[in-house]
Formats: sequence, C-alpha cells, structure tokens
Amino acid sequence: MVAWPNDMAEQSPSVLVADDSASWRDAVGDCLARAGFRTLEAADGEEAVEIVRCERIDVLLIDFHMPRLDGLQAIRIIRREHRWLPSVLMTAHPTAVPADEVRSLGIATVLAKPADRRIIVTTVIRVMHGEEVG
Repeated sequence: MVAWPNDMAEQSPSVLVADDSASWRDAVGDCLARAGFRTLEAADGEEAVEIVRCERIDVLLIDFHMPRLDGLQAIRIIRREHRWLPSVLMTAHPTAVPADEVRSLGIATVLAKPADRRIIVTTVIRVMHGEEVG
C-alpha cells in the first residue's frame, strides 16, 4: 500500500527566509510561495537556527545584519549540524560582507537588497540544484 501525503506543501522544496524586516520577509516569502516553494520565516539569526533544527529546509536565505545573531553568526552555528544546507546571504551593503568568510562558510552567493523577485527565485532554484551563482 502506498501512503500519499495529505498536505502537498510538505513535498514542496522549503526555503527559510530570515530577515529582521517583516515587510521584506513577507515580500520574499510571497514571491517564493508563488513559485511553488514552501516558505518559513525567521525574524533573527537565533530563530533561524532553531527553525533549521526543527524543520526540513532546502535553502536558507538569510540577511547579513540582524539582531541577536547576524547572518554569518547564524550560518556558522547551522554549519555545525547541517554542513550541506545551501545558503544565500542578503544585504543592502554587499561590499561590507567579508568575502573570505563567505567562501569559508560555503555560502553560495550574496544578494544585494532590494533584489528583483525574479532574481530571488532564480537564485534559490540554482542554489538548490547546486549550480554556480553569480
């Protein structure tokens, strides 16, 4: 006997959007949901770490500047348990991000905010499939 899931959202690839701006989380989450992704949201780095520990996440989309734990601090913690989790760092100030740390943490790319919705969706798809980005 084959068991079919009752909720098809459980079968959709999941993206965790971590950002301290509720409006940005909502906008990004909405465009990803319209593209067929299951989206989860975190308001800061600590919340992102907890969600990754409890949920199946296929791609992490995380802001660089956040309270409690910033994006890099959160990724460092997440990498201890989920080395494989594809991650994208978002920031309004890409030149302020230390490139050597981005490489050492295996972050796929850094997206400048605000980013076009098509770029966000395309980036998430490429990162999820292990393709080179930018």
